Amino acid sequence: MKRRMATLLPLLLVISMLTAACGSSNGDSAGTEGSGSLTLYYSHAADWSDPIVKEFQEKTGITVNLVGAGTGELVARIRAEQANPLGDVLWGGFVDGYAVVDDLLEPYESTELASLIPEAKSPNHTWYGFNLEPMVIVYNPKLVKDEDAPRSWEDLTDPKWKGKIAHADPVKSGSSFTAVVNMILSKPTREEGMELIKRFVDNLDGKLISSSSGTFKGVSDGEYSVGVTYEQGALKYLESGADLKIVYPSDGNTLLTSGLAIVKNAKNMENAQKFVDFLLSKETQSQIGGIYRRTVRTDVSEPEGMAPLDQLNKIPYDMEWVIANKEMITKKWKEFVVGQ
Repeated sequence: MKRRMATLLPLLLVISMLTAACGSSNGDSAGTEGSGSLTLYYSHAADWSDPIVKEFQEKTGITVNLVGAGTGELVARIRAEQANPLGDVLWGGFVDGYAVVDDLLEPYESTELASLIPEAKSPNHTWYGFNLEPMVIVYNPKLVKDEDAPRSWEDLTDPKWKGKIAHADPVKSGSSFTAVVNMILSKPTREEGMELIKRFVDNLDGKLISSSSGTFKGVSDGEYSVGVTYEQGALKYLESGADLKIVYPSDGNTLLTSGLAIVKNAKNMENAQKFVDFLLSKETQSQIGGIYRRTVRTDVSEPEGMAPLDQLNKIPYDMEWVIANKEMITKKWKEFVVGQ
């Protein structure tokens, strides 16, 4: 896998340098109705997503105008523009963020629908998952013996880890919030889940890092013994030679996906549909493992070094409950932190 990564990643960087042809990324561009273009609102990192866009352009001849920003900002823009949509496709962020703006998204039954895992399909086809984003536990093997490493969310409440856990503030970090939800849903009841969070916060001992990406560095550098973060980032950091090992929690993972959707009444509807089908295609999905991302297709295998999906303990993701209780979860988190 390392040899394959070493070949692929420099190629992606070279292609990324060529993405000026993709169109403006300053937020001011938009496709013309019926044109050979589309406007993509995206929140992914350009180093890996721009090369995918570049390949789409080369295969279809469709020009993609890039508008990059945070997912929340892009969703607000789509809402403000709903009377006259300027974007055609939204790509990035977790799908629970798409579910709350379902009325702003265009239903579309992708040609790839039958080959997707259930977690990557919305009930009315208004959004799709592009890749799975499991949350993982990481530890520094120079500080923690394999036999002593935490194997579950519950293990992170063991007093021996007090003050040694790298975790970002879920009020500020989307992936950190997803990890907290994961912990809650790993228990039989929501009450037991919240009690787990309370014990976990107590074990943080008042320490919070600025972002989930900081977990890799903090653990690898030895500032923390263990940490909680997202799989893609952990795998990428591990391949760079960092002192990290990855654990998939035995008490479960919700397997939330990153999102992809067509903007309602998009001006370049046909091109938008082609872009969605391209991202979900077997060809594209077969390549994303090389950039540390887990496929949402049932007919594509994970690359070497990534735990097979059927080996993960999957937890049903109660999206309606999470959306309805997000404010409560963040409020309780703040109370637990203050009450330490």
